[in-house]
Amino acid sequence: MNKQPAVTEKTRQKFVDAFWAMAWEKPMSKIAVNELTKRAGYNRSTFYEYFLDTDHLLSYVEDQLLEEVRQTALKNIAETSDTKTATDLVRTNLFPNIFCALNEKVYLLAGPNGDPGFLSKLKDVLIPIVAPYLPISPELPNFDYLVSFINSAAFGILQHWHEQNKNLSSEEVCSMMQRLVLQGLSAYILPASE
Repeated sequence: MNKQPAVTEKTRQKFVDAFWAMAWEKPMSKIAVNELTKRAGYNRSTFYEYFLDTDHLLSYVEDQLLEEVRQTALKNIAETSDTKTATDLVRTNLFPNIFCALNEKVYLLAGPNGDPGFLSKLKDVLIPIVAPYLPISPELPNFDYLVSFINSAAFGILQHWHEQNKNLSSEEVCSMMQRLVLQGLSAYILPASE
């Protein structure tokens, strides 16, 4: 029996939605198929028509989010008028925009209850797109370390923000990310004479 593509996608999306809802309640590694199917409103056999297991569902969810990140980055860069404008965008707004627009899902996947390898996957998607526009050259001997620092710093701020119950506005958090990545702690340290 062949299902219509719209029905198939709707069913798959119900499992994805149930997964995201459960990810707020427990570690992703503890999400069981029987709980997931109950939350989605389907039986186990329906789940197995779409996914091999919960790890396969997690991989599907990550792939969806990574594609959204990739498309957002490409769209933002494509909408700029020239290379200088694109460089300015990447240096000032692109990473904060992506992290702030997708922060809930990024936090869940890269946070303490998510997938320990997700940040590396995120870096692998973003770096080829933004490397030509970064304020650091990919030719530098330690470029990969610098990129790892930027990635870790941005997520560290996002994670802390969630742990503090979002006590700052998303604009404040994004601004802080941008400033710290571009200027480091020196942007917040007063000169000794003051």
